[in-house]
Amino acid sequence: MRRPIVFVTDYGRDDTYAAALVGSVLRVVPGVQCIEGTHGVPAGDVLAGAYHLKALALAFEKGVVFCAVVDPDVGTARRCIAIDTGELICVAPDNGLVSYLWAESSSQMRRAVALLSPAYAWPTFHGRDIFAPAAAQLADGLRLEDSGEPIRDPVVLREAFAEPLGTGLRGRVAVIDHFGNAITTIRAVDIRGRRIGAVSWAGGATAQSASTYDDIAPATLAAVVGSAGHVEIAARRAPASTLGGPTPGADVALELA
Repeated sequence: MRRPIVFVTDYGRDDTYAAALVGSVLRVVPGVQCIEGTHGVPAGDVLAGAYHLKALALAFEKGVVFCAVVDPDVGTARRCIAIDTGELICVAPDNGLVSYLWAESSSQMRRAVALLSPAYAWPTFHGRDIFAPAAAQLADGLRLEDSGEPIRDPVVLREAFAEPLGTGLRGRVAVIDHFGNAITTIRAVDIRGRRIGAVSWAGGATAQSASTYDDIAPATLAAVVGSAGHVEIAARRAPASTLGGPTPGADVALELA
């Protein structure tokens, strides 16, 4: 049975690039299901793309193929890769876009290959000419090992993960979502069952934590663990930025109680 293909890119909706991916897939495997995960990753923001990939992976059934393209180094010597986590497949540039998918999957199950190069690929559009066709072939049943040469070292972004800071953790804002929540690289698994204390960033701080957005006191900010398992800085029914919340890429320090 053919696997569905889910697209995650920074292509936006104003140009033809996103539709070109679908066209490329359908030329290889007519009729395969193509799903728009998001084309709204900020341009060139690999960390944000890695987060969106993780969030979508949690939502889809096993067996889906992700075609992920956030590729500011397109046409350079960076590798084009495909990974199989044991639950899903993802084709992507080897720039850290698969950081969460790779690092959070079983080391006993995961596999990766450097994709075989096609006869020709336009140097500014590997999404259309390399990643989409590869995703189509894998969705149609091509074995991962037949799509490229085995590798053991996909790029994993160091900044995608929190680091110890005293008795707490230091991370950064990976994404500001549509609602204005500042989603950080600090994960619930990093907290290990301890209680969130104060959270601070350049120009702001909060000592509150909440289970839901509506539990946040009016006109204040609080730390909330979101549905993808990451700590967010959020306001009640408003963007966090309206109350001095952190900006994209800002460093965040979290104290554990």
